Amino acid sequence: MFKNKEGKVRSGWKIAAVTASIFGMILLFTIMISIIPITNLMASGDFDYATMKFNEEGAKVMEGLTLASMFLQEIVFILIPIITWKFILKRPLTNMGLGAFKINVKELFAGLLFGIASITIVFVMIVATGNAYVESFVPRFSSDTVIYLLLFIMVGFAEEIYGRGFVMSTLRQTRNIPVVVIVSSVIFALLHSSNQGISILAYVNLALVGVLFAYMYIKSDNIWMPIGYHITWNYFQGNVFGFKVSGTDTKGIWTTTYESNNILNGGDFGPEGGLIVTIILVLSFLFVKHFYRKRHFDFIATEPTGKPKIPLQDDYSGQNPWQPPSM
Repeated sequence: MFKNKEGKVRSGWKIAAVTASIFGMILLFTIMISIIPITNLMASGDFDYATMKFNEEGAKVMEGLTLASMFLQEIVFILIPIITWKFILKRPLTNMGLGAFKINVKELFAGLLFGIASITIVFVMIVATGNAYVESFVPRFSSDTVIYLLLFIMVGFAEEIYGRGFVMSTLRQTRNIPVVVIVSSVIFALLHSSNQGISILAYVNLALVGVLFAYMYIKSDNIWMPIGYHITWNYFQGNVFGFKVSGTDTKGIWTTTYESNNILNGGDFGPEGGLIVTIILVLSFLFVKHFYRKRHFDFIATEPTGKPKIPLQDDYSGQNPWQPPSM
């Protein structure tokens, strides 16, 4: 039940243990950093018991706590998979798509540009078809312009290190590419279940982008392109174009507003819940295929089999390698 035929703990148990550890640590740390500030706000009268809401001063403190917990969440999503992979499973980071943290600049840069191009096309299509309008093209910068850049950089690393780096690399022991891709993509989509505005189409798009990122990893043996794409897709979607990012409100340099929620613009979930994003994601596979057209990599072959290594002929001075050497 717990181990496969090779004597390894089954991938599902490893993923479940790491996922439970991540959410357990996030909950613990969030309580630790929040309990004193919230207690002080309630004691100082900044919490209105009649409406069960914080006043203006309390709301500012809560906003800061929420932002701090978001950064904390991403740190946990980065550290626990890496620590588990390196020190508990005792596997090299190269088998997790990180290359011992040696950045593949070309693929990271390609991912960054690819993410910008993809979400820009989405923005243009939604506005051009009248499914959203920009209130003003005069840029408005705020502290969020910088803060959320740092946050979305961490989100890109966190979700890819967990979703592709750990989950996909762990599932590789199944030696079944469809299982690796489908299971990792479904997990990625389900992680967004508590987000505002989630819908069936949003789940489909999240799973589809999971498949796209999995395809990048399988073609390249690293997760630098998915990391780059993830960073700029989120940041430009929210803090440049002013859309919601997976249901999360952000302050954009521009503000894009919907007159009505529909299947094309994604409604309360943002563009990722709409059909235009579905179309762009499907077309994106063509770019990835072209970018890695000269790359031939066997994703499954890098997983150790656990079988005894057959000694080389030279080890026994020409004897049958299955027989012990003569004395």
